[in-house]
Amino acid sequence: YVDVSRNTTLLQALALAGGVTDLAAVKRIQLRRVTDAGETVYRFNYRQVLDGVSNVGTSSVFGGDVIVVPTRRLFE
Repeated sequence: YVDVSRNTTLLQALALAGGVTDLAAVKRIQLRRVTDAGETVYRFNYRQVLDGVSNVGTSSVFGGDVIVVPTRRLFE
C-alpha cells in the first residue's frame, strides 16, 4: 500500500511502490477504479510505455484506485 499525492501518474505510483520486479507480468498490469457505476479495470502494458508506443502511464491515479501487478506465468 502506497499513499500518493494529487496528480500522481500511474508510472509515478509504480515508482513510489518500488517499481516492478523481474517476476512481474508487465504486459498485464491493471488499474482498478471503483465509481458509483461499479468497478472498471484498465489494462496497462508497461513494456509499451517503455518502448514509446503508449503514453497511458501519464494517466493520473485517483483516491481508491488499486494497481495490480500480477506475477508472470511460465514462458511469459
